[in-house]
This record gives sequence, C-alpha cells and structure tokens, in this order.
Amino acid sequence: MALLRSILRWQAQSIERKRHIDSNGLISAQDKNAAMTSEIPNGLVAGTRTLLHAPRTALCSCIRAYIARSTMDVPLMSESQRHNHYPSASICTITWYLQGQGQQVRLGDKEVDIPFPGRVVLRGPQTVPSVSYNPGKVDMFMLVLLPEALHALTGVDIAAHTDCSAAFDQVFDTEWQAMAREVMEAPDHSRRIALIEAFFEPRWLAARSRNGLRANWLQDYMQGMAVRIIASEWTRSVRQLERWAKTWSGLSLQRLRKMRKAEHHFLATRDAIGSGTASWADVAADSGYADQAHFCRETRKATGLAPKEFKHRVMHEESYWVYRIWS
Repeated sequence: MALLRSILRWQAQSIERKRHIDSNGLISAQDKNAAMTSEIPNGLVAGTRTLLHAPRTALCSCIRAYIARSTMDVPLMSESQRHNHYPSASICTITWYLQGQGQQVRLGDKEVDIPFPGRVVLRGPQTVPSVSYNPGKVDMFMLVLLPEALHALTGVDIAAHTDCSAAFDQVFDTEWQAMAREVMEAPDHSRRIALIEAFFEPRWLAARSRNGLRANWLQDYMQGMAVRIIASEWTRSVRQLERWAKTWSGLSLQRLRKMRKAEHHFLATRDAIGSGTASWADVAADSGYADQAHFCRETRKATGLAPKEFKHRVMHEESYWVYRIWS
C-alpha cells in the first residue's frame, strides 16, 4: 500500500503542478526548488533550465511526465556538473537530444563508456542508479512512459531494453519515426507536447480497448498491472504470473515490488530534505521500516547513496537536478 500511496501522491502533485507554468507551458526547477526549501543554495548553476510537465488526464495511465533540460544559456560547466544522476526506476524514457549529445558513464557500481545511439534514444527500466554525461552543452526533451503502456502500444519487448539504451529508429515503426521527427523539429516544448499527445491519445484508447485495460486505470501503474494479472484467464500459476509481469514491465514481480518500494522511500527522503526536517529515524518509521538501518539500505539501492550523502548531493550539486525536480 505504501507504494500505491506514493504513486497517487505523485499524480495529485502533477495536477497541482499544472497551475504553475512558464511561457513554454512547463514548470521550472527554480520554482520547484523554491517551493521545497530555502536551503537550496545559490551554488547551483544559474541559468540552467530544467522543466517538468504532467500529461493530460486521458494519458495519465500511459505517460508519466515530460522533462526538459537545457544548459545552452550558460558557459560550459565543469565536467562534474555535466553529469546527470538518475535513480533506479521502473519507467521507460524516450529522449530527444535537440542539441548536444550524451553517453552512459555508470550503471550501479560499474563504470561504463557507452555513447547514446543517436539523437532520439529509448531507455528501458533501470534496475540500478545510473549516471550519464554530456561532453558539451545540451538541450534535451524527455518523454517518460510506463512500461506496460509502451508494450501495449507497440509490442516492444520491455525486458530486452532493461538497463540499456537503443536508437529509436531501430525499435519503432515508420509512424513512430515520423512522430519523433516532428517532435525534434518542433519550435518549442509546448508544441512538442501537443504533437506527442495528439499522436498518443487515439492509439492509447485503441490499445487500452484491445488489451482490456480499464478506462479508469488512472494514477496507478502497480494496481493496474495487478488487476490485469489477477483477472487474466491465462494466469494459472506463479510461473505464468511472473512471465506476464516480465512481458509487461521488463521486470520480475519481486524486482518490480522492490523498485516501487525504493522509489517510495527515495521520495520520502527527498521530501524530508525539502521540509528541512530530515530525521531518518522518523522517515524510516513513517515509511513502514522496522529501523533506520533498513531504510538507509533501501535508499542506497535506489540512489546509490546513503541518506545523509544523498541530502548533501541533492542540495549542493548541479548534476543531481533530476532528484530536485522529480516527484
């Protein structure tokens, strides 16, 4: 239930977020940070632009968010500031590199050197925290999708893309490729969102009907999957249940539960930082853990850091921008 509450809380915040939009129709990280806490220091690079936007209601069970990030209007930042730290997360992303490029430099505890394959990139669910790097300035736009929805829309094997990236045109058909080109060429983020939603909405309605997804499957990815699995006439054993979960999300049921729980506690930690009342013992108790040590271990799994170090990095390092804006 804790995991379900975290997802519901995110959706409520998404609706509230629509009230605070800038000229591109998006919420700015600067406003988000100010709302979190006055402790966010001035040392974060001024002039960088990080934006988060919620989808229209009809697509909330398919699209989780839109994220945009630009460093084009500031002098070239230091190498460490050009890293991007991401938590483990059971989501898929499609990223448009409007300007600049990126590469994967860390997966969990392992250092890697993997250039992202092209200007439009699909990333599957990430079972470990990861770090990417931008060699120069960058302007990117990201579509965040729920894995089951992407599978229902396209038949893409989510498991094959877990913890890795792929060139968009190697995965999707010509209709999707045409949409991706239009998004790349759009004049601003508002137009990009409009193009994506016009493309997705009729296809999501058809996919939801075709796959038996409930019309009111709002706000709640885990519950929607559970209902589908339980209601499925083909589910006759634990092995079959695991197989369906793997097909729809790219992850085993056990791993999916752990990642959703880890995300919930990452959000609890981030919220404690934002309120200035980061008592890890209290956060652990409120999150349903028996003790602080267990909570700290789960936070490390989601972020790669213990809570105290996580707090310091989020508040003082530009490269942790995802954690500051995400909710």
